[in-house]
Amino acid sequence: MVGEGNRPKRKYTVAIPTYNRENLVKESIISAFNQEGIHDYEILIVDNGESGKTLDFVKSLDCDNIYYYKNKENIGMFGNWNRCIELAKGEFITILNDDDILSKNYLKTCERYLNANTEGLFFKNYRIYETDFKEDKFIVKKRNLKRVLKMLANKKKKLTLFDFFLRNRSAGTLGVLLKAENLKMLGGYNPDYFPSSDYVLHANYCYNYNAYSINEKLNYYRIAENESANQETLKRWEYIDNEIRKYLINIIGKNKKSLLLLNSIIQENRIRGMIENWNYQTDTKINQRIQHVIIDKITGLRIFLNI
Repeated sequence: MVGEGNRPKRKYTVAIPTYNRENLVKESIISAFNQEGIHDYEILIVDNGESGKTLDFVKSLDCDNIYYYKNKENIGMFGNWNRCIELAKGEFITILNDDDILSKNYLKTCERYLNANTEGLFFKNYRIYETDFKEDKFIVKKRNLKRVLKMLANKKKKLTLFDFFLRNRSAGTLGVLLKAENLKMLGGYNPDYFPSSDYVLHANYCYNYNAYSINEKLNYYRIAENESANQETLKRWEYIDNEIRKYLINIIGKNKKSLLLLNSIIQENRIRGMIENWNYQTDTKINQRIQHVIIDKITGLRIFLNI
């Protein structure tokens, strides 16, 4: 089905914002289409691009719970995410980027973890590379016993500001299920915080509503084999995420000296990761302290903070 129409209310919206990725978005749409065990959901595709090929593919599916909208002009990534929230008819919404994949039991698993006091779920996701594809199946690295036991522990945990101080709890929006009305109340994703608008909104959401981290990997976050991040974007990331953590320290309002120390450690590790993963050319001097020297200073910090 295409266009406004008379769309019924649903429990879930799988929203797919897309921009000129006609080939990749087909896989995203199919993964939303193939959800098992749940029928009370809609698939909402909001197109920010110029081509009509995605619309042709949607029509070919001949499905009564899939809807396509074309923006009159390019409103940017976060603008398109907000447009998805605005158009959603589901009580809960998950935004699936047009190069990522939902596992076939994603919504069924969400149903298992939702209850009257749960207003949001944050799942973990697999990273996949172009070389990980074989006969339409994803190759997932084997886990050792220690990692399996760790994943089984604390299956559902309420998220706090301290959790978001430690790191952004999601890879963009993949695997994140939130109430659409709550997102509207918070004003959606603010593009002024690019590229960390999701970090800001999700921390704010968990501060105002009951959201939980689910220690279970479900979905697939695509990393292109030749991916190279824009250096200017990485520079903003380095600065903005650091400022977000400093702001969260003020909101938490206690043990600031300990948190500032921890923030410096987090920032150093963050920059190292950006250098290793994206060849980030930073001007920031990284302190070469040996990890085991500083680890004693933060061991048990979470218990000490009582947050």
